Amino acid sequence: MIHNVLLIGKEDGNVVVRTRFWKIDFVDKDITDFLAGYRDLFGTQGLAQDTPVFVAEKHKVFHAEVDGDMLLLFVTDGRDEDRAIQYRVREGASRVSTALRGNSIGYIRDNLDDILGELIFTRFKVSFVGSGGVGKSTLLRLLFGKEPAPGGYVPTINVAVDSSETIQFGTFLVTVWDFAGQAVFQDLWSFYFSGTDVIFLVTDSSFRNVMQTKSLLRTIRKEAPAVPLFILANKQDLPESMKAEKIKRLLGAPTFPMIATDKSRREEFIRMMLEVAAKTVGVTLPDLPISEMITVRRGTEEMDQPGAAAKKAKEGETGFQDVPYDEAVSSLGKVASDDSPTMDAEAVGPKTTTEVVAGQKTPVRPASDRSRILHLLAIVPTDGVPDVVTHVSYADEVIDENAVASLISALDSFGGIDAQSSDGTSGTNALETIEHEGNLVMVEKSTHFVMALIVTNDSQEDEQRGVLNSILVDLEQKYQNVWATWNGSTSIFEPSIFDILAKVPLRPISLDYLLRAREAGRPLPFSNREVGTAIVEVQSAIAQNDTIGGLVRSLNLPREIVLGCLQILNRYGWVDFKVEIGPTSVLKKVGVVSEETEKAYGQAVIKFVDFCDGQTSMEDVVRKINVSMQAMKFVATKLVLDGVLEIVA
Repeated sequence: MIHNVLLIGKEDGNVVVRTRFWKIDFVDKDITDFLAGYRDLFGTQGLAQDTPVFVAEKHKVFHAEVDGDMLLLFVTDGRDEDRAIQYRVREGASRVSTALRGNSIGYIRDNLDDILGELIFTRFKVSFVGSGGVGKSTLLRLLFGKEPAPGGYVPTINVAVDSSETIQFGTFLVTVWDFAGQAVFQDLWSFYFSGTDVIFLVTDSSFRNVMQTKSLLRTIRKEAPAVPLFILANKQDLPESMKAEKIKRLLGAPTFPMIATDKSRREEFIRMMLEVAAKTVGVTLPDLPISEMITVRRGTEEMDQPGAAAKKAKEGETGFQDVPYDEAVSSLGKVASDDSPTMDAEAVGPKTTTEVVAGQKTPVRPASDRSRILHLLAIVPTDGVPDVVTHVSYADEVIDENAVASLISALDSFGGIDAQSSDGTSGTNALETIEHEGNLVMVEKSTHFVMALIVTNDSQEDEQRGVLNSILVDLEQKYQNVWATWNGSTSIFEPSIFDILAKVPLRPISLDYLLRAREAGRPLPFSNREVGTAIVEVQSAIAQNDTIGGLVRSLNLPREIVLGCLQILNRYGWVDFKVEIGPTSVLKKVGVVSEETEKAYGQAVIKFVDFCDGQTSMEDVVRKINVSMQAMKFVATKLVLDGVLEIVA
């Protein structure tokens, strides 16, 4: 466990900056003893110069040079693996050295926590979910040392996330999410559970609510099957409450009894929550009283790194939410080459808008009538056998790509796609659109490729065929020199994925979206070196860039390849995007609020959407309708997800 971090002068031991994370002192005498031991390393044969130094028989000090005249020290209790801490301190010294280029020592003093970031801090995400009135908000008030809200139960607001708070205890950061269990919000659960280390499902211990909780439990298991889940049996002081053991038998999950209104239960509650979270991620809590560990850092999920709260205070409260993204939903805006036709993979919600196709504005139908893209296949016919060289799936529906390709090939062999009749007119229009399992397959063909677009209906056929033909032109030009020597390997065509995603994105993204790398995703289905190298280069650069725009500028790769790699990485769970929604955000109405959403949020949401004209800031819109900015940020997130709003700036 790292309990102190210091930056000191290498020769004199003068402290440049010191941060104590736990109530364990590392005083000036300890620094003097460390320097003596550090100098002994250089006179002892057989010892590596980065060997940890023991001080006062209780501190194990890891160290690394910074620019030759300073030392970065990570002071631990000796329980960590040496190699892990040695790597962290070396990486930390490198970061400090980089930060000193163009900045003063004062900058290092003010921002050391931010510079070291995850090298010091372990982060947990804990999600609380439950029906209205079970006591989630009261539990969080207990967690943060507040009195229960007066006047009994008052719903916070009908939004998916009621609050998000961050607790710092030593070098651990726990972000606590509290969100509603109503059915109207369950379409957001897969997003909010993303990255969650542990879920606490809260019940008020009444038989009726325990049965409701059982239904919620099934849904949560479906949305987050791998996340550890625990039951909090609240309101155990009420006579009608079921005992925790009985609830455990009914729900089949570990259950903790709780009384959220009893302040004497606070330390017990905190200790239980932190021990569960720590055990889940494989770390050990120090054996210290809660009072010596815990400090409350208020803020929303923007606190990815320590110190973000101070930065936010300087810049003004803006806040941001993760972009809610379902793999079947991609209507948040486009990024493509300025002169190329593009199309949305799907329109969601009752929506009327205008799309640019081949440089012309084309009216688009409401979403209830709009065509939804399901799959796109690039096929190379080889000696009568169709090879699918690229398959992009835009929805959850699974198809047999080879069966589709064979069907197209068989029909083509009879009359020929785009064949000409004797009078010079097309005689095979019927073969250009095939019905398959209730959906339509639009087919376009060039000299060497066949493109197949599987859609739900033909309401955007002209636009979609225009984009398919544009992709075919690009592919013919891209691969014009390979055919003479082609050996039949389809991996050579895998880079066509970037040409396709530039015009039919898996999910539209903006250059000002924020980036967050994830530790591990699903295996990527590519064997082409060009594709693999690009993806690795983009993935490796994510940690050094906050925004997609910054990432694009930092890499010597075409923009469409960087954006394509990000879409692929996001699709396979290697990276998440976030978007700022704050007072200065400008939102634009592009759809109509559904009856379900209106029922959940009330008339205020109708007014809010109507005032979002693409020019007025969110701050001004909120002021006009006299509602809470914090609440409307969450409402706006769902409205963007539903395709009712889009972010303009």
